[in-house]
Amino acid sequence: MNQDLENVTNEPVEETNPVVNSVETATNETVSPLEPVVMSTASTEPIATENIAMVESNVELSHELTDDEHELESVEELPDYSHLSKTELLQTALKAASDKELGEALLTFKAIKPFLDQAIAEEKAEALAKFLEEGGEKDAFEFKGDSIKDEFNTAFSALKQRKEDARKRQEAEKLENLRKKEAILEEIKKLNESEETANSLKRLKELQAEWKLIKNVPKEHIDNLWESYRVLNEMFYDRLSINNELKDLDRSKNLDQKIELISRVSELLKEDNIKKAVISVKKYQEEWKFIGPVAREASDDIWNRFKLEVDKVYEKIKAKTEELEEVRKQNLAAKQELLAKAKELAQLKTTRIKEWMEQSTVLNELMEAWKKIGHVPMAVREEVWNEFREARNTFYANKNNFFKQMHAERNANLKAKEDLCEKAESIAANPIDWNKQTDELKRLQEAWKKIGPAPDKVNDAVWRRFRNACDGFFAKKSERYASQIAEQTENLNQKMALIEKLEALNSAENTQNVFADLKQIQSDWNAIGFVPAAKKDSINKQYNDLLDKLYSKHKQLNKEMREDRDKQNFELLASSPNGAQKLQREEKILLERIRGMKKDIETWDNNLGFFKAGNPLADQIKSKIEIANKHIVGLEEKLKALKALRNKPTEE
Repeated sequence: MNQDLENVTNEPVEETNPVVNSVETATNETVSPLEPVVMSTASTEPIATENIAMVESNVELSHELTDDEHELESVEELPDYSHLSKTELLQTALKAASDKELGEALLTFKAIKPFLDQAIAEEKAEALAKFLEEGGEKDAFEFKGDSIKDEFNTAFSALKQRKEDARKRQEAEKLENLRKKEAILEEIKKLNESEETANSLKRLKELQAEWKLIKNVPKEHIDNLWESYRVLNEMFYDRLSINNELKDLDRSKNLDQKIELISRVSELLKEDNIKKAVISVKKYQEEWKFIGPVAREASDDIWNRFKLEVDKVYEKIKAKTEELEEVRKQNLAAKQELLAKAKELAQLKTTRIKEWMEQSTVLNELMEAWKKIGHVPMAVREEVWNEFREARNTFYANKNNFFKQMHAERNANLKAKEDLCEKAESIAANPIDWNKQTDELKRLQEAWKKIGPAPDKVNDAVWRRFRNACDGFFAKKSERYASQIAEQTENLNQKMALIEKLEALNSAENTQNVFADLKQIQSDWNAIGFVPAAKKDSINKQYNDLLDKLYSKHKQLNKEMREDRDKQNFELLASSPNGAQKLQREEKILLERIRGMKKDIETWDNNLGFFKAGNPLADQIKSKIEIANKHIVGLEEKLKALKALRNKPTEE
C-alpha cells in the first residue's frame, strides 16, 4: 500500500568521482619543480635545496574521513546494498563497526542508512495501506516496527561518539605536534648559531627526519611554522662549508631513493584498483618532497622521469574517471526513464481500488529498478532523486486521500444500510398489513441497491442482516398465504355445494319450501369467506345466474326474497367491523337516491306542461315517472327495514 507520503526516504548514497583536471595541474600541485640552487658561503659547489623546498602536508580528519578516504570516495563506488534485507543491512553495518577503521565504518553506515530507511518506510506504507483498506482512520494508525532500526541507530551513535573522541584526541595531538615542531625549530636555530662541526649536517638530517614524521598541527600555525623551517634550513645550507664528501654520499643515496620511487610509481600503471592508485601516487609525491637533493647534473633528468611516470598514472586515473562518468550518464538516462513513469503515476486519477493497488505494485517495481541502477553524475544526483521521490510521495498522498475519502463514504453507506436493516427487522418482527408491508420492503430493497458498498470487513455481515430480515418477512408471508389458499379452496368447495343446491331448487316442482331453502342458501353463502381470486368472478356469476333463474321461475317470491335478502345484507353490514357506521352510510345513500328520484319526477312533471296531449314524448315522460315512483317505494321499504335494524335494541 506509505509511504505515505511519509513513506519515501533519502536516496542511497552516491559517491562523487570528479575528473582530474589535468595531469600538469595534478602533478604540479604536489611535486615541486626543479629545485632552486643556493651557493654555499664556504664552497663554490652549488647546493640543491630540494629538501628545503618541501610543502608542509597537514593531514587532518575532515569529519570522519581522512584525505585518503576522500580519494576513495571520489573514485570508487561503495558496495551495492539494495538487494539486502533489513536484517542483512544491520548485520553488514555491525560487522563494519567491529572490523573496519572508523572512517570506513562511518562511510558504510552512511551508505546503508538510506536503504534501511527505505525498507522500513515501505514496510510502514504497506501497513498503513492495509490499515486504511480495512476501514481504519489514518490518525489512529500506529506503526509497530521491529528493533532493527533502534539497533542500527545505537551502533551509529556509538561510531559518531568514537569519531568525536578521535577528534578531541587529534586536537590534543596537534597541540603536542606544534610543541615538538617548535622545539625542532629551536634546535635548528641553535645549529645555525653554533660553530660548524662534522656532526652539524648529520644533526640537521635527524631534525629534518623528525620534522617529517610529525604530521598534523593547528591550521592557524602551519604557514608560520613552514616559513620558519624554510628560512632556518636555508640559513644552515648558506653557511655549510665542510664535509663535501659526506654531502656527495648523501646526494648519491637521495638519487637511489628517487630512482626507487620512480620505479614504484611506474608499478602503479599495473594497478587496476583506482583507489589504491590515487592514494599511492599521492603518497609517493609526498615522499619525493622529503628526499634530499641529488647531484646537480642529475637533478633535471631525475625530476623529469618522476614527473613523466606521475603523469602516466594520472592519465590512467583520468581515463578511468571519464569511463565511470560515461557509465553514470547512461545510468542517468535509465533513471530519467523511470522518473518519467513515476511522474505519470503521480498524475493517476481513478476511483477503482484494484487500479490503485496494481499501480502501487508498478511504483514499487520502479523503486526496485531504481536501486539496481548505478550512480549518476554528481551535479544532478540530488535533483533527479528528489524528483523521483516527490513523484512517489505525490502518488502515495493521492492514494491515501482516495482511501480516506472512500472509507468516509463507506462508513456513511454503512450507517444508511444499518438504518435500512432496522426498518426491515421492524417490519419482519411485526407483520400486520401484508400487502402494504410487502410494498415497503420492496422500497427498502430498491433503496439498498442505490447505496454504495460498506467497509469490506462488515459489508457481507450487514448484507446478511438485511437479507435475513427480508427473508424472514417473506417466509412468514408465504406461510400465511399457504394457509389462506387452503382455507379459500375449502370455501370454494362449500360454495360449489350451495350452487348444486340452487340447481336442485331450480329443477324442483314443489315450490312450497323454495323461499325457506333459498333463504338458508343465501345465509350460508354470505357466511362463507373468500375463495381463490381466480375463481371469484366465475363462482359469483354462476351463483347470481341461478338466483335470477329462480326469481324468474317464482316471481311471487321476488318481493319477499328481495326484502329478505336486503335484510340479510343489512344484518351482515351490522355484524361487520364498524357496522354502525356502515349502516349509517347505507342509510345516507338510500336517502340521497330517494331525494334524487323525487327531484327527477318533479322535473319530468314540469316538462309535461310543455307537451300537447297525445305527444309521444309526453307518454315516455309519464312512463319514467311511473317507474321512478315504483323504485322510490322499494327504496323506502329498504330504508324502513334498515332503520328498524338500527333502532333494534342491543342484546345484553
